[in-house]
Parts: sequence; structure tokens; C-alpha cells
Amino acid sequence: MSQPIPERAAQRTAAQIAGQGVDEPRRASRRAFLKRGAASGFAIAGSLVLPLAWSTHGAAAEAAETAGTAGSAALAGADGFHEINDWVRVDPDGRTIIGLSQCEVGQGVYTGLPQVLADEMDADWRRVSVEFVTGRDAYRISAANEMPQQFVGASMSVTMFYTRLRTAGAQARAAFLKAGAQHLGVRTTQCTAKSGRVIHVQTGRSVGYGELLDAVAKLPLDPQPRLKPQSAHTLIGQPLGKLDTPLKVSGRAQYGVDVNVPGMLNGALKMAPTLNGKPVAVRNRDAVRAMPGVVEVVQAKDAIIVVAATYWQAKKACDALDVQWDDAATPAFDSPTILAQRKAALMSEQAVVATRIGDAAAQFAAAPAHRHTVVEADYHTPYIVHATMEPVNATVHVREHEIEVWGPIQGQDKVRWTLGAIFKMPADKVIVNTTFLGGSFGRKYVPDFVIHAAVASKAVGRPVKVIRSREDDIRHGFYRPGVSARMRAVLGADGYPQAMHLRVVGQSLYWAIKRDFYEKAGGWDETMLDGLYDLGYRVPNLTVDSVTVTQPVPVSFMRSVGSTSSVFFLENFINELAHAAHIDPLAYRRTLLRDDPLALRVLERAAAKAGWSSRPAPGVHRGLAYCLYTGRGGAFTTYVAVIVELRLANGNAKLERVVCAVDCGRAINPMLIRQMMEGGIGFALTNTFRSEITFKDRAVEQQNFADYPLLTLAQMPKVEVVIVDSDRAPQGCGEVVLPPVAPAVAEALFHASGTRLRTMPLEQPLA
Repeated sequence: MSQPIPERAAQRTAAQIAGQGVDEPRRASRRAFLKRGAASGFAIAGSLVLPLAWSTHGAAAEAAETAGTAGSAALAGADGFHEINDWVRVDPDGRTIIGLSQCEVGQGVYTGLPQVLADEMDADWRRVSVEFVTGRDAYRISAANEMPQQFVGASMSVTMFYTRLRTAGAQARAAFLKAGAQHLGVRTTQCTAKSGRVIHVQTGRSVGYGELLDAVAKLPLDPQPRLKPQSAHTLIGQPLGKLDTPLKVSGRAQYGVDVNVPGMLNGALKMAPTLNGKPVAVRNRDAVRAMPGVVEVVQAKDAIIVVAATYWQAKKACDALDVQWDDAATPAFDSPTILAQRKAALMSEQAVVATRIGDAAAQFAAAPAHRHTVVEADYHTPYIVHATMEPVNATVHVREHEIEVWGPIQGQDKVRWTLGAIFKMPADKVIVNTTFLGGSFGRKYVPDFVIHAAVASKAVGRPVKVIRSREDDIRHGFYRPGVSARMRAVLGADGYPQAMHLRVVGQSLYWAIKRDFYEKAGGWDETMLDGLYDLGYRVPNLTVDSVTVTQPVPVSFMRSVGSTSSVFFLENFINELAHAAHIDPLAYRRTLLRDDPLALRVLERAAAKAGWSSRPAPGVHRGLAYCLYTGRGGAFTTYVAVIVELRLANGNAKLERVVCAVDCGRAINPMLIRQMMEGGIGFALTNTFRSEITFKDRAVEQQNFADYPLLTLAQMPKVEVVIVDSDRAPQGCGEVVLPPVAPAVAEALFHASGTRLRTMPLEQPLA
């Protein structure tokens, strides 16, 4: 499997793509595979669905058109590989390279997405390798309330690229079948493809894909090739090993911190002691510039960057900086004040209603007179930070007419747009090379760290790699908002809710970063109300509203976004309602979800695996939670049920077992799904018991893993994953298990201790 490859190559402007000429020679190479047509995606409206190259036949026809000889053979790259379409290149030996537009953050797309294409192509999986690709419309998506762009986020990769990659693979297979039949002197209908060869069924004669490249180059590609029936798939659905594992085990995988380009210098940051402080001046600039290895001291908008020969020289010089900071623009704030503001908002009469079904207010007004049970509870979640294992970093070279970027980039086009605007260059002149990402969870979509490297490079005229320290990564990140909720319900004589009023208050993510969507919705944020405004439980009278409490805290997307809070509120509350009604929580949900067979099925599978109908072992206590995770903009629906088993020993909780059932549509690679569930449960347990960002004197108090700790391996329970068979198209999977974990744990702890824990992180020590 190959390393990420540089993006730099010939790129065309939008005008050139429109037919106004190509002003430089075509460079058919491995790098050119990534480049052609980069700029045209910057003015696109609507969803991008075509998996095809710009012309009818990718490099072959495009090169032919440029030369005025349509239909001539494709030009091979410098490495001997021939481009078939936007996603596939094959060499004369039959080796196949599949392009990967989605960055690999550990979610498994480096294997899962190529697996889809290779199946439809009938490629020889043993001879498939993967390269990160960028710069074409085929690699962009319009989803998650984002304009069309190349990015990874919101668990969209499989949903958005499944059909696109199947089509690209089928397109390549159809071309090879036709060329192979011609080579063998038979009809195409008499041939089949298998493991990179075209086979004449009647005689067994065959020819490899690599031998057919010249013939394929002369054929037009079918824009709508026939896809295989599911029964014919040999790779899709199989638990194939991860292609990137050998790279990572051997150390060959390149992360952002590994980048080393010719002439590169290294940079370290010094950021303000307060959250939003800005540098005014460096009092000892000359003394720091005289330190060993130091090349320059650069002042950015929000930081001082020391550029030196090595990172440690830069870091040592940063520690010696005497900086004058300005934080007067930010009002004083701290965690107790923020929480008090949220609690006051729970009583506000200015809430914005997102959902109103029936007349919940009338039900609450009538409840005491009719002796109905009214249940009410308040819940709270904290601010949390991404805290990726690889801190944010980037290497950037700002040249006279172009900018080149290397690093762990989650949003390639976001980087292009941002740097293009700052340095007044066309976005297609910003070249982005993607490495593996050592964790992101949404953090590496925000390009602030790329800006720092670019500013430093501009100042010194050379490529500069800037690595942010762990402390600054935590104290100057972009945080998931902390929010609070008040959940109220009127229970009828049967114990089930006749009315519910669900309110969430706190800092709004969309108010901060997507004001247009916030205002278009009428002043409420769908990320604050995930799973509430579109409540899946049957409740005849429902009001869902919210109150935005503005705070001077920078926020952005984080894995599962608002669902880790809203589902914690909802599922805790459903468990409390079941307890008040003296009904088993599984039976309670069965009734409330009786109109949703997919929800019932995932609950039943989890219960069967956990042995819910039988008593747990002595001293073991169980908790159940459920989540219908809806992708942003309704892109997908994934069903998850989680059952937690734990025991108390000397006041400490010992996590014994977590059972997870998931229906994420058709499973492309069951092993990858299991790994995502296992990793997601570990991530969620860290949030449940550990994660909390607190503020004092306008500053984040946490600095490193010593005070922002992770769950340890010894504390990780046994995880059992049930993948529910489905005939639905593949759905999102990367974030979906996080939300139900905390409420399931809280319910198990209630049965163990008799105490309801309604605030995250849960105030319960772990064994």
C-alpha cells in the first residue's frame, strides 16, 4: 500500500474546464491523477453524484481532446499506471490503485471504500493498493449542511460514496470486459470477469486487465454501467483485514508530524494564557531570535510562532518569549457562571419552539386535577475537547503563485478556500496533500493550525511545519458546547407519557458557526435538539424548545455533535419514566416504539445477546439505552441499542460488559463496523466518566491528559457487537454508538446504588 502522494500537478481553472483553452502542457503522471479539474468545484450548487471523469473517458479522452485526436490511447503515468476513471488506475502487470478521497481517521475507509469499488470492478484484491486523491468534483459531496466540498464528517463517507464507487468500479469492469472479449475474439456476453482477468466462459481462456490497457483507452466509458446484483458480490460484506494496518505497524504510514519536505523549517506556538487573548507585542524578540537555531519570530493574529531549524529549538525559544497579550475584548467568564446562566435559561419564557404536536401545555395544566403522574428532571453536560492523539499540525509552503500544504487535513476544500482568501490566490492554487490523521473527531476540519504554518512560511519564504503543543491544543481548541435540559412528562394511567415538554439550553453550535441555518430554522439549533425535535417515541402531545445562551467559547463539531448530550437527556428520562411506571425499560420502549419495526428489531437483538430476560449474575446491574441516529440533513438513519453491565466494589464501579446492537444498513465490512462500535464505546465511556473542560478567569483549566484523562485499557469492559442484517443501503456508522452509552451506564449505576446521576461526567469512581 502506497504513501499519500503530493497533490501538486497541472490544474485547470474553471474557465479552462468550460472550454476556453489549456495554457500548459498536459502532464500525465501519478500526481496528475489527483489534479485535473480542481477549480471547477468551487462554484457548484446542489448534490454531486457523478463518479466519472470530466470528459467521457478521463485521462484518455481529455488528453486526446487537448491534442485534437479524440480516441487516441491514454497516456500512462510516469509510474506506468494508466488512469481508467477518477478512481482507478491499472498498470501492465495488472496491479490496481484505487483512489481514496476520504481521509483515514481510523474509521476504516482506507479499506471499506476501496472494497466497494474493487468488488464491482472484479479487481484482484491481493493486488490492490490505495492512494489519497483530491481536487476533482467526484471527490466532493454536498451534505451535512455544508456547501459542496471534499471533506470527512458527520459519518457520511459510506452513505455518500457507496453508489458512486460501485458505479466507478462497474464502469471499469465493463470497459475491461468489452476489451477482453475483443482480444479473445468472442462476444462480451460470453465473458465474465474475476480477480482482474476477463474469462471466456466456454473455453476458460482469459486475459489480464493489465494486458488490455491500450484497448481500453480507445473505448468510451459507459456513464451508466450495470451494477452487480448483491448475490454476485464477493468482497462487499466480507470482514477483510485493514489495508493500512501493515503501514501503521511497520511505521511506513505517514502522519502530519512525519512530513519532511526539502528546505523545511519547524515552528512552535505560544498562545495566550486566556481563551481569546491576542498578542500585542513580543518584548524580547531580539533575544529570542538570537537563540540557537532560531530563524524568525512571527506574530500571527492569535499566536506567536517561533521558526527554527528543529522543533525543539523552536519550542525552547517559545518558552522564553515575553509576550504582551490583550484579552480585554473578552468578558470575564468561568464555569460556575456559565452553569448558572444555563439553569436560569431553563426557566425562561423566551424559548424557541422547534416541535409542537398536540397540546402538551394543556395536559400539564390538567394533570394534577386528574391525578396523573408528572415526572420532571434536569440534566447537564460539560464542554469537552477533541484531544486527539496527534495534536494539530501542518506543513505549508507559501510560494509566489501557489501554496502547498501537507498534513492531517479533514477538509481539503476548506483549507483551499481559507488560504486562498487570506493570501489572495485562487483556491485552485492551494495544493493539499493529505496524510493519515492521528485522530480528529472533527477537530482537523477547522484550519486554524494550517493558517499558522502558512503565516510562518510566508514570513520566512520556506516551507514550515508547525506542531501545536498538547497544552495549547487543549487550552485553545474548538469545544463541544456544554448544555442543560429540563425534561417533563405527564404519565397516563397506563404509565406511558400523555405529554412531554423537552427543553435544552446552552451555547448553540449553529448560532456560532452556521448562523444562516440557525436563523432559517427560526432561532433554534438542530444539533442541540438531535433526537428530540424528531422524537422517535410515540408521544401524543409534545413540545420541544430551546434557549440559546451565548458564551465567548469557540465551538465546533465533535464526534456525534449534540447527540451525546441530547440522547443522554432523553434516554435517562425514558428510564426514569419506566421506573416511575414500574415497567421494565425494555418493555417500556417496545410500547413507545411499536410503530417502528427497525427500532424494535435492534432492541430485541441487543436484549437477546445480553440475556435480558434472565437475571444477571449476583452483584451485576444492567442499564439500557437506545438511539435512532439521523445523519445531518436526514442523510441516513442508523439504529443502536446498548446494554451495560457493571458492579460496585468498595464504592467503585467495575464495568463488566457492554452489548451493542446496530442496524447501519448493509454491512460492507463487518469487522470495520465492530471496530467502530468498540472504539466508539471506549470513546463514549471516557466522556461518561472523565471528559470535562472547565473555565476560570477566562481560561481553560485543563492542559494535558493528566487533568483531561482517558479511560484506561484496564477499565475497558468486554464489548459484544451484534450487527443486525439489513437490506437497506449502507448507513452512517462512525458516531452512532456514542450517544446511548452514558445513559445506559447511568441506569446501571442507579440500580447498583439507588442514586440518579444526571450530570456528565458521572460522579462515580471507576475501579
